[in-house]
Amino acid sequence: MSKPGEELLFLREEKIRFMQDMLFFIDCELHNATKPILQEYGIGHAHHRLMQFICHCPGASVSEICKLLGITKQSLNRVLREALELEYVEYRFHPEDRRKKSLFLTPKGAAIEDELFKLQRKQFFRAFREAPNNTYIEGFQRILYGMLSSESKQLLELHSNQKIDKERT
Repeated sequence: MSKPGEELLFLREEKIRFMQDMLFFIDCELHNATKPILQEYGIGHAHHRLMQFICHCPGASVSEICKLLGITKQSLNRVLREALELEYVEYRFHPEDRRKKSLFLTPKGAAIEDELFKLQRKQFFRAFREAPNNTYIEGFQRILYGMLSSESKQLLELHSNQKIDKERT
């Protein structure tokens, strides 16, 4: 019986390690692109991630945000409290059940999240300009999707308006 990946003879360990290193540096560069803006507003990457997911999932509960980020409520507490105090995020009561609270970005929070997104979008555009055609971009998206756990795929699909071609993943 062959081991997983053995049938992909073109994927040698060196190539996979190189791609792993690239993902690390890409993550660092995406974070570094936002550092000046985060410092200007006195917030960190955790605040950015929180605002990013509230932007993608307006009206999500604290539990849903924790699940999306893969963290505990205790871990989220400080960042959420600060974002609320800075008026970047707000709670709104559920219209049918006042016991339930949903999270939304305030106009100020939405403007900051958009500013941060635009910085990172520039890096994606720069990279995608190098792709000969849209097929490469779709292939890249399928590879990233294929790396996700089934739980992450479900969360992504639940909270995203993007449709992934599952036939090819």
